[in-house]
Amino acid sequence: MASDRWLYALSLSAVASSVAGLLVPLYLVRIGGDAAALGLSASLASLVGAPGAVFAGRYADRTGNHRGLVLTSLAVSAVTLGLLPLIHTVPAVIAVNALLAFALAAIAPVVTMLVVGDSPESNWGVRIARLNTVQGYGATAGLVIGSAWTLVVGAVFAAGATQASLFVLAAAFGVASAVLAARSLPRADKLRVGPRGSNRVATILTRTSRTVRDATVSVAANRIFWAVRSFSRRRVRRLRSEFPTVLWIYFGAAFLFFTGFAVFWAPLPLYLTTAGFSSGEVFALYLVNNVASMVLYGGAGRLVGLYDVRLVQGGALGLRAGAFLGVGILGVGYLSPDSVGPLAVVMAFLAVVGVTWAFIAVTGTAIVSRHAPESARGGILGLYAALSAVGGSLGSLFGGWLAGFGFGVAVLVAAALVVAGGTIVYAAKRLSIPAGTDQGTTLATD
Repeated sequence: MASDRWLYALSLSAVASSVAGLLVPLYLVRIGGDAAALGLSASLASLVGAPGAVFAGRYADRTGNHRGLVLTSLAVSAVTLGLLPLIHTVPAVIAVNALLAFALAAIAPVVTMLVVGDSPESNWGVRIARLNTVQGYGATAGLVIGSAWTLVVGAVFAAGATQASLFVLAAAFGVASAVLAARSLPRADKLRVGPRGSNRVATILTRTSRTVRDATVSVAANRIFWAVRSFSRRRVRRLRSEFPTVLWIYFGAAFLFFTGFAVFWAPLPLYLTTAGFSSGEVFALYLVNNVASMVLYGGAGRLVGLYDVRLVQGGALGLRAGAFLGVGILGVGYLSPDSVGPLAVVMAFLAVVGVTWAFIAVTGTAIVSRHAPESARGGILGLYAALSAVGGSLGSLFGGWLAGFGFGVAVLVAAALVVAGGTIVYAAKRLSIPAGTDQGTTLATD
């Protein structure tokens, strides 16, 4: 639709942010960053996301300047991407990357306001799903471009020049995003979405978001903003009193496995690189993981309707822990990447990691949606997003520290945390949702 042209500006921004999401860790490794630096960078980027979203969303609420805020955030993102290859100290790169994460998180709730603000409430699910689909395709395209660029350009130029040119390319996508947004972004008046509407948006976002590498900063921050936006003192007191005991159990399990996920991901770029994989191969590995998640979301939603979600999630968590061990012990620890064989082995394990995330994400939404009281569902889903962000931040720091003793140590701890979380889920029979019931897992499509 012509009125949706501005969504493609967000797709271009997703290309740039997807490239940066993996290129920054690889660049940190090249300039001397260790596993602790990678963990700190990932943790800080996760921590600034929620404040960025809340600050931007409230500013847009008060001023109605949605267009100006989005354009400013896109411009800041493009500038930071252009600056990164000019910075050669680890602390400075970590700080600039945090600024980039802040700017990207700031965009998310404001564009969601624009999406729902010009359509009837009955159409919000379709509109938000379209937004997430466009951004998801952009994120996947970013990994494709990163893989191709580093493989082709890297065959001619040194690693430093290849990474610098890819930063420039990502910045160019960021500039193109800002220009297209300036030409097509709607000039909306102050948008008003009441508490009930915010509650509904938070629920829809959880059911329609297609995430990359478990949970992106902007996705989690967007969910948190919409949940917090509907809070009042009365609602907080009611939420506290209505929060089911069974969800406290599940949230404890989720904190363990979200932390375990981050322990695995934070140091992974360093150890893939030190094992001998090129930047292009690392991009390709992450691309396979991302695609495996995206293509399975719809199928996971349908399959979960046939089985008890407690058993499905417990099984997916166990399989994911095994895939972590496969990457960390078999894929990297005992194989030398001198031929295509080791690359294929690691790729297969990361594909399993991606497939399992699709089932974990869908079943997590089903469990929380089903057991949360309807009046507090949006807020509880927002707390679930916040829990994933906190677990991701702490897990990134913990993973970076553990990897200082060896990547195998970090992987073993990550797998143990995931298994512990999965064991709690499997043992908590009160979490069961019988097969064939409405589990709240429907994914809206465009």
